[in-house]
Order: sequence, then structure tokens, then C-alpha cells
Amino acid sequence: MKFKVVALFCLIFGEIAFSQDTTVVLDTVALDTITLDTVALDTIVPVTLDTVTQDSAIALDSIDQIMPDTMAVDSSIKKGLHFFVSVGAQFINFNDRAKFQGFLDEQYAEYYEEYNPNEGYPIPQKQDFQKVNLAFPITAGVFWQFNDNHSLGLGGGFMYNNESVILTDKFGENYNFKYALQAFPVFAEYRLQISPDLLSLQNGDYFSVFLRYYWMLPGTEIYSSWGQAKSCFELAGNGYGAFLGYRFSEWEGFSFWGEMGYLSLDVKSKSENALLNSWNLGGISLLIRVTK
Repeated sequence: MKFKVVALFCLIFGEIAFSQDTTVVLDTVALDTITLDTVALDTIVPVTLDTVTQDSAIALDSIDQIMPDTMAVDSSIKKGLHFFVSVGAQFINFNDRAKFQGFLDEQYAEYYEEYNPNEGYPIPQKQDFQKVNLAFPITAGVFWQFNDNHSLGLGGGFMYNNESVILTDKFGENYNFKYALQAFPVFAEYRLQISPDLLSLQNGDYFSVFLRYYWMLPGTEIYSSWGQAKSCFELAGNGYGAFLGYRFSEWEGFSFWGEMGYLSLDVKSKSENALLNSWNLGGISLLIRVTK
């Protein structure tokens, strides 16, 4: 009986001791874990964040040094007086070309009537006029940039188109027939810059609308193998033009533009023996313009 009591007492005491040891061990491990975690969080995290932040800042500074700010391009022309020159191509809306083709057909008909196949001469040949009148106008002028988006200008230029063909008579001899359009236009110009926020293809480049009003100076005329027609000066003007321009490049203070637009230029002649009483030198125009 005593032995059973002693055994029971030992068993209870052992469980209590084991429980206390286990608690101590677990508590020690937990404390050690908390200590290690605290040390890791206090030392590793701040160092890591600071290192990443410093590295990012250095990387950004390096990029800024290697790659200059190319996006900061002046989006407007400086205020003041500037000059410009332009060259281009213009498809002239010259509907009266049919009249010169008619003159050519009449001349060919005369040669053909004289032709006799029994004489052994070659048949007369005819080359027709082109159905498109293409000129390459050049202009120059000045403009005053009085506002970031607005400017006024004056310009003048020269335009020339020559159409030439060859007729062969019954003897095989060649004859040249031609007509030429010559013009000396001057114009007043207004330019409105369209905000790049509204319409732009690249940062810093922009579109502009050009409105021009024209006068044709003396020397504007048509001369041909059948006569000529000289224009008269019209104080009220001879027509207008509307263009859309895009500044596609800038270099050393020079701005380079591409322009596309339409012209309507009515020319009149008061000569008594005028070949034509009036004609139009307008049409679709494509230009390259350089400003400084």
C-alpha cells in the first residue's frame, strides 16, 4: 500500500516537473525567436530600404546625365521679325489648256490636209499637250511674330510653267508649238498656330494654319505660239490661299515646315488682242518652307 502511494506521488511530481521544464524551454525558444526577429527587422529592413532608395536615386541621376532632356523643345517661334523662303510644286488649275489644244489640233489638221500618201512622204505626226500643268514656285518674305500663336507676313515669288509639243508636217520637218504660264504673285499672310495639346505628332512640333491673300504683279502673262495675254494689276487682289503647315524639324534656329493647301488666283487681261480675257493660276500646292 505504501509502495503504491509513493509511486503515485512520484508520477505526479514528475509530470509537474516535466511541464515546467517544457514551458521554460518553449519560452526560451520563443524569446530567442522574438529577439532574432526583432534584430532582423531592425537591421535588415531599414538597410535594405535605404539601399534600394539610394540605388534608385543614383540610377535616375545617371539617366538624367546620360540622356538630356530632349522633350523640352520650344513649341513656338520667338517674338520679333523673321524671314522665310519656300519651294514646292503646284498643280495649276488651268482649265483654258483646252483652248491651246484646240489651236494645236487646227494646225495638225492643216498639215494633214496637205498630206498625199501617193507622194511617198511620211504621215504628219502630232504630240498633244499635257493635261496637267505643273509649276515649281519659289517664294521669299518676312513675317512678324507678335504673339506665341499669331504672326503676320509679306511675301512674293515666281511661278512658271511651259508646255511644249512637236508637230511633223508631210515633209518630215518638225515644228515646235508651245504656251507658257508666268506669274509674279505677292501676298499678305496670317499664321495661326494650333496648340500642340489639340493637334500634334511629336512633342515640340506643331501644326499651323496659313491664310494668304494675293496680288499679281505686272509680268504675269501667257505667251504662246499663237499670241499672248498680259495681266492687269488688280488693286482689290486676285485671290486667296489656305494652307495647313507642320513644323517637322528645327536646327540652329531654323524651322522647317511642310505645307499643303489650295489656291484660287483669277487673272484678267484688258489687252484688245488678248489671247485670253481671264484665266486661273490656282490649284493644289505642296511646299517646303524654311524660317529663321
